[in-house]
Amino acid sequence: MKKIFYINILAILLITFSGCKKLLDIKPVNGMMPVTVKDYESLLIGGYPRSDYFFNTELMTDNAYANLNSGNAPGKTHEPWFVWASSVLPDAVKTDAYWGNLYKSIFYANTVLDNFAMRTPSSDEKELYEKVKGEALALRAYSYFYLINWYADVYTAENLQLPGVPMPLTAVDVNVNTTNNVRQPIGVVWTQIVKDINEASRLLAGKSATSRFRFSANTVDLFKARVALFMGDNQTAIESATSVMGASPLTDLNGLQDYIDSKSGPYAFTYDFGFIDTDYNKEILFFTGGRANNNLFYYSAAAFKPTEELLNLTKRYGYLTDYRQYIFESWAVQNTDVVAKGPTMYCMYATQSRDSYYIGMKASEAYVTRAEAYARTNQGALAIADLNLILQKRIKKANYVPLKMTDFANNDAILKRVLEERRVETAFDAGLRWLDLRRFGKPEIQHNYKNGVIYALKKNDPRYLLQIPPSEINNSPEMPLNPR
Repeated sequence: MKKIFYINILAILLITFSGCKKLLDIKPVNGMMPVTVKDYESLLIGGYPRSDYFFNTELMTDNAYANLNSGNAPGKTHEPWFVWASSVLPDAVKTDAYWGNLYKSIFYANTVLDNFAMRTPSSDEKELYEKVKGEALALRAYSYFYLINWYADVYTAENLQLPGVPMPLTAVDVNVNTTNNVRQPIGVVWTQIVKDINEASRLLAGKSATSRFRFSANTVDLFKARVALFMGDNQTAIESATSVMGASPLTDLNGLQDYIDSKSGPYAFTYDFGFIDTDYNKEILFFTGGRANNNLFYYSAAAFKPTEELLNLTKRYGYLTDYRQYIFESWAVQNTDVVAKGPTMYCMYATQSRDSYYIGMKASEAYVTRAEAYARTNQGALAIADLNLILQKRIKKANYVPLKMTDFANNDAILKRVLEERRVETAFDAGLRWLDLRRFGKPEIQHNYKNGVIYALKKNDPRYLLQIPPSEINNSPEMPLNPR
């Protein structure tokens, strides 16, 4: 039986984001302390995020609307996100779970890396040592990627010196920097992310994947493509995405038709069988963030739902021609009893007996990433070719017509279509829509809410940055807040 090991460093571990000034009281279990590389592997597994660290950001996007006809009122913890409150934390709440979860993962990764820096592995341990070290670096980079994208401005040449986030690189840093912590510049944090990813890629290359709950060479390549795209390094994005595409083919959703026919068509995906329970599951490369089954959009009367705008992107070829329509359609028009509850529903996950973690990365992200990178480098024909690779696996065979250059007026039109396909393919995955809206120029978004009030997030609104948590400011009063 595997034992889960915990480390007790200086008895109490202090961390910046906690109101009581500590992240964890990590103590040895059954009197055991990690000693071997295998022990540290067990420790690192405990550092992967096992609770949500991104899904509430979906409420801030143009993919979500408030279902005011539902008898289920929006929760007080969710409302600040939907109306873009100055702080997304409810009144009197000082600690930010997203901040905390991500720095917890960083602490675990740093603990492993600290030990491995002082360790020379035996020949028998070397492969596992490299694998665990590579995972630790990937986990640290992944956590900083979200922190810098939630709590700091976007990566641009003009923003590199702006405040980023605190960046402890050792477990000792966690203790030393609990008070009077500093926000490292945006450019410094992104540079560290790239450094960690590149080293993780080197260490994990050629090693088999352990599970879809842990980083592998393939998922690190996809993460590398994501980071490169966000940084405008389109060539690296293309190269890394190409590697993933070679290892991770898309599922032909035409293969779902027999199942759909056996379940009376529109009602194939309901409370006990989600879209993710089909062969589509094979495209998921990395699960993360806890149980997704009870997500905010998970049933027809939910307080929040996918927008019709998102659903309609799956209908450009006609009604029920794109299998992705099944992910977002509630089929309310088929049943007058539920019409008032809205035409959309998020059917990716079942809600009853089929547990699933959130999607952290999946194969189609590589395809839309490469297509976008091609479009942004004026390689429109290649971008269209990638779109066709996706669409021929998503559209019913009888309705699929390949896109061609003459379908588009110019390269901008090609890019627009690529971004629309990206929106559909990655909707509600890993918080990507909010991150994309930021890098797409922070467009204006409006949300209709209670009593007909329309809330607006203006173009370039400072609320595109989450606020630094009060607990952090209490511990580090000199730390600059984000503008409001």
